[in-house]
Amino acid sequence: MKSLPMKSLLARHLAGALSALAAMAFAADGAKAQDIDLPKTITWSSYTVGSSGYNNTVSIGKVLKDRLGVNLRPIPGKNDIARLAPIRSGKVDFGLAGGGAPFAFEGDLIFARKDWGPQKLRVLVFNNPDSGVVMITRGDSGIKSWADVKGRKVAAVLSSAAIEVAMTGGLAFGGYSWDDVERVEFPGYVASVKGVMNGDADVAFALSTTSVLYQMESSPAGLRYIPMPHDDKEGWARLQKIAFHIVPHSATEGAGMSKDKPLQTGTYPYPVLATYAEKDDDIVYNMTKAMHVFFDDYKDAAPGNRGFGLDRQLYDWVVPFHPGAIKYLKEAGIWKPEYDAHQAKLLAREEVLQSAWAAFKQAAPSDDAAFKEGWLKARRAALTKAGM
Repeated sequence: MKSLPMKSLLARHLAGALSALAAMAFAADGAKAQDIDLPKTITWSSYTVGSSGYNNTVSIGKVLKDRLGVNLRPIPGKNDIARLAPIRSGKVDFGLAGGGAPFAFEGDLIFARKDWGPQKLRVLVFNNPDSGVVMITRGDSGIKSWADVKGRKVAAVLSSAAIEVAMTGGLAFGGYSWDDVERVEFPGYVASVKGVMNGDADVAFALSTTSVLYQMESSPAGLRYIPMPHDDKEGWARLQKIAFHIVPHSATEGAGMSKDKPLQTGTYPYPVLATYAEKDDDIVYNMTKAMHVFFDDYKDAAPGNRGFGLDRQLYDWVVPFHPGAIKYLKEAGIWKPEYDAHQAKLLAREEVLQSAWAAFKQAAPSDDAAFKEGWLKARRAALTKAGM
């Protein structure tokens, strides 16, 4: 029998080893898939087509289809109310929420109305991005710190209560209120950022990855961020008294930023994969597990997907986790006893809010404006009485 050359033998052994590794990997993936039990079709309420949130959903859906044979059907919604309504009604399993999630939980801002009030929202997975929320000005505005903001033109966005709260909190960080500046109103978020670029306003709230900021950075006037240093504890305390959902964050993604040049600013999770408290624990457990087990498959499939990683989760934020999600996090060795204490505080707060809402509605005024005013007073009174 003719012997094979050494190179041929090595090639055969290498090919065999690679085939074995591939088979092991395939088997491991198969085992992962067998451990996750989801319906053949899952629905998510998502952001509108073309948005980053919609792209997140589509990229995750492809992985669920490839790995589990599960169809993820996105239902686009223009705002937090449009995205939460189908989850509340049971027509949609889960949904992506944004900066409005904490206000839905609290029954505040756009949720302080007859048909909403405090919602029993629960988190599955946070997306904690590399970008940040920033306070911007033009490079030639002369504004280098909050000390230079007094009396200047500050952008307000009529269509977004969440941005209003963020900008009000930003002013509070600097020791100001709207009475200390000139309020300039814009019809939308992008219009407000462009207003700063065009000189119609001096300061605005923005997300660091907003495309207009890159344009502004390369413009003759340039772009400057108003500092929000993390060691300014008093400033952060003032901000979080108003914008309680914004937390300190070192942003590395955005105009003028990089991993080597981070910006000390703030952030809040965006988007948040959420559902309601009554959602079945098992489906929440399996959805949470799928998001984390297959993270490596989708983390680079759309901008911002990396924010869903286990290392990016926030366990001390302002909306509680669902028990099904906690079950998986405990299995993964991530959930700690101190997280239980924070979860208990949030659930106690929810009980106060829900009780206050039920009591208020029994004799609430029919007029919408009076209803909102009365509810916000009742809400504050209940929380104050509970020491919250």
